[in-house]
Amino acid sequence: MTPELSTPVASTTGNDPANNATRLLTALHRRDGAATRAELTAQLDCGRSAVSYALSDLVERGLVVVDEHPQAFAVPGAASGRGRPSHLVTVAPTSPVVIAVHLRVDTLDVGAFELGGRMLRIEREAVEPSPDVEMTMRRIGRLVRMIAEEAQRPCIGVGVSLPSPVRATDGYALAPRHMNWPGVAARDLIAAQFGDATALAGIPVHVGNDANLAALAEYVHGAGRDARNMLFVTTEHVGIGGGLISGGRLFTGASGYAMEVGHTTANPGGELCRCGARGCLEAEADSRALLRAAGRPDAPATGLEYRARVVLADAASGDPAARNAADTVAARVGSGLAVLVNLLDPDRIVLGGLLARVLKLTPESLAAALHEGSFLERAVAVPVVPAQLSAPTLVGAAELALAPLLA
Repeated sequence: MTPELSTPVASTTGNDPANNATRLLTALHRRDGAATRAELTAQLDCGRSAVSYALSDLVERGLVVVDEHPQAFAVPGAASGRGRPSHLVTVAPTSPVVIAVHLRVDTLDVGAFELGGRMLRIEREAVEPSPDVEMTMRRIGRLVRMIAEEAQRPCIGVGVSLPSPVRATDGYALAPRHMNWPGVAARDLIAAQFGDATALAGIPVHVGNDANLAALAEYVHGAGRDARNMLFVTTEHVGIGGGLISGGRLFTGASGYAMEVGHTTANPGGELCRCGARGCLEAEADSRALLRAAGRPDAPATGLEYRARVVLADAASGDPAARNAADTVAARVGSGLAVLVNLLDPDRIVLGGLLARVLKLTPESLAAALHEGSFLERAVAVPVVPAQLSAPTLVGAAELALAPLLA
């Protein structure tokens, strides 16, 4: 089952040593794997002696290390002051790793991650159009085995991101339409690839939707930190996806299929979507839509993302057709976001991938359409910000695999 995102670290006093250790490890993870002891003590609010006991437990388990003589202000953003700097707590080089997998329409990324969301290494391979399911699963298995064996550290899980709604109970990918696949029992097929790998014996495999996992990563490590109700919307290649983090948890609905934001209506009566409706956000504002708006071919699928970035670069350089295309897509994104704001009442919207570039180029067009279409946004302005992480979906897949350790 897809594990839920751990709840935010509470600021209530705790007397359970095991719980304090878990809370401390989670706090360290959310600070990207490095924090001063003073910062952790203040965040956990459980007393210096309780923090000392929790740190000793985590050090003994090989999860963290404590530098008692750090250089002053070694942690970015740490408060400065007089006197001896606080001990620096970091993720230990003996801590376990997880393997993250991100399957896209045109590429397959597999990387090793440690606590703190730090990527240790990555392998990327091209994916041909409409790839064979079994062959793709074997490729995933080969890369995961190779990276796990080379990590020379305990591997505690594999997190997999797929361009499809994913059923929470069993990791079944319902509709990887842009891969031209039927429904796929992804978790079982991938787990079956590890039978002869000693480093992966009995290892759990967790599968999630790509946009949901990118939302999770941006909330924990990126532009969504500390938001109460964060809406994430992104496009990288084909289609548009999104996720909602509400009250510190990833919202997935009853079965895991929630937040298919790409099928929010952005332009009634507009482009025909693969789902059968017209004017869906993904039909009006993904890479293909931008290319069409600029009068450029939206096929073949190979290189779509690159060609869309060229359009935005041309728009920034003053090309009138490209600029008009960027404004058109920005307005469609704003219209789609207006529907979502009325429905979800977010306090922050994070845009990823191509949409982040559109936002930076034409913020006025997007803001005007959002303001016009959302009565809630007119009451309380919702900040719309670009994503911060360079590989949020891969980081999110790692978060999925790390969640049991942090729980």
